[in-house]
Amino acid sequence: MKKGLSKKVVLVCNVKNTFVYKDIKLLEKIGFRVLLIYSPPYKDPFRFFYNRIKELVLSTLYLPISIGAFSWFNDYHTAIPVLIAKLFKKPITIIIGGYDAVSNSNINYGIFLKNNTRQKLAKWNLKESNLIWVVHKTLSEGCRFALADTNTNSGIKYFVPDLSTPIKEIPTAYDSDFWKKVKKKSPKTVLTVANISDRRTFERKGIPMFFNLAERLPHFKFTLAGVKKNFFLGSIPENVKILGEQNIEKLKKLYARHTYYFQGSIIEGLPNVLCEAMLCECIPIGNRVFGIPEVIGDTGLIFEGKKDIDKVCSFLKLEKKGLSIKARKRIKIQYPIERRKEEFKNSLTEINSNE
Repeated sequence: MKKGLSKKVVLVCNVKNTFVYKDIKLLEKIGFRVLLIYSPPYKDPFRFFYNRIKELVLSTLYLPISIGAFSWFNDYHTAIPVLIAKLFKKPITIIIGGYDAVSNSNINYGIFLKNNTRQKLAKWNLKESNLIWVVHKTLSEGCRFALADTNTNSGIKYFVPDLSTPIKEIPTAYDSDFWKKVKKKSPKTVLTVANISDRRTFERKGIPMFFNLAERLPHFKFTLAGVKKNFFLGSIPENVKILGEQNIEKLKKLYARHTYYFQGSIIEGLPNVLCEAMLCECIPIGNRVFGIPEVIGDTGLIFEGKKDIDKVCSFLKLEKKGLSIKARKRIKIQYPIERRKEEFKNSLTEINSNE
């Protein structure tokens, strides 16, 4: 939170991921002081209700002195800020990122999985907000391949068919000046990054297929980064290196020295790590779900679920040249920081002019 900025905007979140920090910086760059309401997704009753009280107090303090609010993800943490924003007639935008637009019973994932209070609140939030941003259009319209491949229902329009709140596709953005190759690539190297702390995330991020690839390609070196210390991965192929959580400097070096980046997720929004890796000239290999195919385009390989493992193996064995530079160029053009900055600016300028 920077002092000296007269205009204020509220940002509500339940995780402090890189994209949340990036949005705070972008808002500050265009002249807004960001008032943060952060509610981690605690499950124990005491901290759960403590979060709701904190949201009530901070929303009541912050929203009257702000021109509007943004909520990263749609969940419990969004409901009270939406209610208080309505009471003070302040506009609020919900940013949909992934789990808040899907339902998959196989891995027990998605806010719309169970017909409970949480789902009802999520639907109410969407209906009562002023604007909805989705990081990729499939989070609004749904992803047909994810439904066919893993029986994943998706798209907020599918779950809330009578939704009338305006929806805009506003992708996340990436700093190409920071994310760039800083080391020489090592041949026959494949990287994937995922914050894995439970079996569900292990499955959702496509790690079983990643391990299967490693077993089939013993002459390649595979790296899995982001595994939490206490999570047991089971049997690990000998050519797979396991790394813990990485800061952005370490990530940049990892991307830079690997030739390929694997994004095998079965459910995803618009994967940050894939875009960062491509900016660092990794050749992308990704599953045909949600935003992944659009990120990759014609710069790598798009496969269709685990049945395509032979196709992925063949692609890696070809060791294609010239795709790495193409991959970097695509992300620079498609997802620049300036584009998202302009969307924030336009949204908040419009709000200001309507006051």
